[in-house]
Amino acid sequence: MSEDEAESSSSGAAASEPKDPRTIARKYQLDLCKRAVDENIIVYLGTGCGKTHIAVLLMYELGHLIRKPSREVCVFLAPTIPLVRQQAMVIADSTNFKVQRYYGSGKHSRDHQAWEKEMGEYEVLVMTPQILLHNLRHCFIRMDLIALLIFDECHHAQAQKRHPYAQIMKVTACHTISMLVACTIICCNLWKLIFSPRNFLWYLCIINSSFLLNLS
Repeated sequence: MSEDEAESSSSGAAASEPKDPRTIARKYQLDLCKRAVDENIIVYLGTGCGKTHIAVLLMYELGHLIRKPSREVCVFLAPTIPLVRQQAMVIADSTNFKVQRYYGSGKHSRDHQAWEKEMGEYEVLVMTPQILLHNLRHCFIRMDLIALLIFDECHHAQAQKRHPYAQIMKVTACHTISMLVACTIICCNLWKLIFSPRNFLWYLCIINSSFLLNLS
């Protein structure tokens, strides 16, 4: 595995002191996380209000599903390489999960055994959406082993543009997993995917309030 394909953002996390992201969370973040555990909700927050920390809190609350020796993992998707690096670092700094990040052109042509090894070792996989989509299509990553799927900046999920986010959501529509969707604008296609009665997923949709004000 080359250095730019996968980089660990967690060194000896299991042996370090336990980290509890709830200790630095604001009340509204805790409230939103609790509601996200219980039901589908839509949240809109302004810049700097800690949307990523809500995702971290949700990982913590669902930690029993992904902590090893569990075979299930959390997959955190970010649309750009800088965001993959940034969010992986935030997750590693805020939790004791074993975090790995994946990005780079041409770096998703791995096989089933290679990904099985990665998912057996790490608990949170942070990657670009193209990597997940490629591996779902080739069955290198199995949906039933993803306990929590998080979309960062999901306003990119526009079906008419065939964005990987939109295509991944279609793939996940028939699976029962937990989803957190972090977005900055309202996307009609995403709206329909999330609230279609045919879907059995539950979502937390985080929307930047400044965009709602611009739409009014």
